[in-house]
Amino acid sequence: MDDFLEIAGLRIPNDPAVITPQIAQSIENGRYERAEMAGIRKFVKPEDRIIELGAGIGVVSSFLAREMGVKNILCVEANPSLCAFISRVHRANGISGVEVRNAVALDDLARGDTATFYVREPFWASSLDGEAEYEQAVEVPALRLSELIGEFRADTLIVDIEGGERDLFTLTDLTGVNKVFLEIHTRKIKRIGVKMCFDALSLAGFAYDQQVSRGGLVLFRRIPRWQMEALEGETG
Repeated sequence: MDDFLEIAGLRIPNDPAVITPQIAQSIENGRYERAEMAGIRKFVKPEDRIIELGAGIGVVSSFLAREMGVKNILCVEANPSLCAFISRVHRANGISGVEVRNAVALDDLARGDTATFYVREPFWASSLDGEAEYEQAVEVPALRLSELIGEFRADTLIVDIEGGERDLFTLTDLTGVNKVFLEIHTRKIKRIGVKMCFDALSLAGFAYDQQVSRGGLVLFRRIPRWQMEALEGETG
């Protein structure tokens, strides 16, 4: 009989191959992804079409499906050992129809069909940055985010990619996307990286939403076209 941990009404298989003592404690204390789920409650609608970049162990996607009633979710996770576990979490919570892809999403000018991903413990410290000590380097498929957006017809992005947010939006076509909810990893990208990320989203027509944003979790909403046109008329 499987052993499960619980958080926010969700069942998480207590598999020590994935759920280390540190992660288990975070789940048992109710801290794991707590702020993310609190933010999601404020802006996600059941009809949203969501791409989650950095799906982790599947808690956020399960929360979206079970608690928020979202039907269209695409999980993108670079760590191959987590992808099968995400599907286990979905099954444990009676969730079906969520696609899970083992890949990394990159900007439009990124080259190559694969990227090197550096696996660390705890898993949330894994990233595309190989400068810090790591346990394993794996080659994973590299996908263009704009192509994913078009293919899935996504209107919402949820992004937690351990510093990858710095460059992701600078050269990416975000057509169709209205909301971007991301975790900013200032420790990794420094203040200049935060500026790069905010500037890129601003140039793409998004604005910071202070009602949802809190600390390193930031929501950007697309500015309505008529407001952008009015602004261009005032400044033109």
